[in-house]
Amino acid sequence: MKHTIYLTVRPQIKLLSIFLGVIFLTVAALTVSAQQTNEALFRVKNENSFNINLIQFKRVEYVGQCAGTVISPDSQNARFVSSKTPPGPNRRVRIKNVTDGMETNPYPYTDRGYDKGEFSEDFGFKLGNSHKTKTFSVLEGENKFIYEIKENNQVIDQGALTAEVSVQNLGVFPRQQICESKLECQNTFNCRDSKGRKRRCRRRECFPIQKCRCP
Repeated sequence: MKHTIYLTVRPQIKLLSIFLGVIFLTVAALTVSAQQTNEALFRVKNENSFNINLIQFKRVEYVGQCAGTVISPDSQNARFVSSKTPPGPNRRVRIKNVTDGMETNPYPYTDRGYDKGEFSEDFGFKLGNSHKTKTFSVLEGENKFIYEIKENNQVIDQGALTAEVSVQNLGVFPRQQICESKLECQNTFNCRDSKGRKRRCRRRECFPIQKCRCP
């Protein structure tokens, strides 16, 4: 009786071992895939801390004499790093934003030094849909990037990463012009004598004016 039970259980143990082996290989593959996906990142400065692959802005809508939309901050300072290929001598990194909705000729991009320290040279993320020379354009929502790292003008690594751009709506507020009065002076060269005749002279005349501006 014991012999019969032994023959029945043994194949089940073998099948269980195979099943566990498949699970182990699947988990290992997913782990490697996640590591490859997360080997490059943006380190984004946010007030007194740093975010990873998260770019945050705030939006205020104004109505009234000075209507409009204000985004703050104007740009978000960030740096790039790849754990697979960290900064080294004679290296640069070129990053391109290939998110749907971006103008494609060219795609927004930044080309930064990647030759010292722990990160690339810094750059500024700014909301926009086209390439800018002083900032790196991003859209609200998920943004897709591709990058390549060069050493002595030879590509040594390339890959892709994503970053989330969030815009917090702070509300709608009235905004009026700020006005101030001041004296404006100028020289005049035409005068009249006691009989009303014109004569050549020089004097300085001042008169009040009001100037208004939006804050």
